[in-house]
Amino acid sequence: MKALITGISGFTGKHLAGLLKKDKIPVTGIDVHKGEYYQADLGDKKRLAEILTKEQPDFIFHLASPVLRSNQMVDEALVKNLKVDLFGTVNLIETAAKLKQKPRLLITGTAAEYDVTINRARKETDALKPNSSYGLSKMTQELVSRKLAESYGLELIYTRSFLLIGPGQKPGFVINDWCRQLAQDKKTLVTGNLSIRRDFTDVRDGARAYLMLMKKGKPGEIYNVCSGKSRELKEVIKLLKQVVKTDFIVDEDKNRFNNNDPLELFGDNAKLKALGWRPEISLQESLRDTLEYWKEFQ
Repeated sequence: MKALITGISGFTGKHLAGLLKKDKIPVTGIDVHKGEYYQADLGDKKRLAEILTKEQPDFIFHLASPVLRSNQMVDEALVKNLKVDLFGTVNLIETAAKLKQKPRLLITGTAAEYDVTINRARKETDALKPNSSYGLSKMTQELVSRKLAESYGLELIYTRSFLLIGPGQKPGFVINDWCRQLAQDKKTLVTGNLSIRRDFTDVRDGARAYLMLMKKGKPGEIYNVCSGKSRELKEVIKLLKQVVKTDFIVDEDKNRFNNNDPLELFGDNAKLKALGWRPEISLQESLRDTLEYWKEFQ
């Protein structure tokens, strides 16, 4: 078996590549940045064909995405997201379909695709009604990629992943940004609305879920990748205080409140658990590792 990861140099890509190597699965990847793997833009179909024809992967994990967030539904962020989520994904699927041995694909979606007005754990069968350009882009990716995979006879598994956290994430994500502030020995932690409830999963548990789904998931199915727990951000603050072991002041800045954010968003992971997956890394351990990661950059 041979695997290829798009977005391999990204947050989840790095952890997934490490997991595959540990599982003795040869892995290579594509990224827009120059590094040890193939540098390519998914919009370049010719370059994509060269790489896939040479590598002939059995598994393709499609993680590449700009993940640009915005309070608007249609704006420049949507255009940039769709460039990869839609057009890049179409190129990837069409190129994979032409290989001698058709690979199995896993494409990662997001909880942001769900209807934010649902006030219970989201199930894969729930209606999609994104309220952000990012969610809209990923919903479009899902609908188009599933239809294309069916027409080409490709085995495709789709995830709706909830909030992945852990070491190695770029700035711009709430838990990660808090750990970054505290790693700089800040005495005041500036936050947004702490009454929001979210579903957090360590990225390393997320990577294990992706590999398990690639091996055991049913083609054509959608799987929530999530802890199944709703956590109030105030609870995360308490855990951070235990991890940091020094007290700090919390400034809940109302200017940072986003009225577009749902108060609660968590998922039902019964389908994934039925395959044998369980989260192994606690929220406290994830916070500790993220904090240590940022301390290395000080």
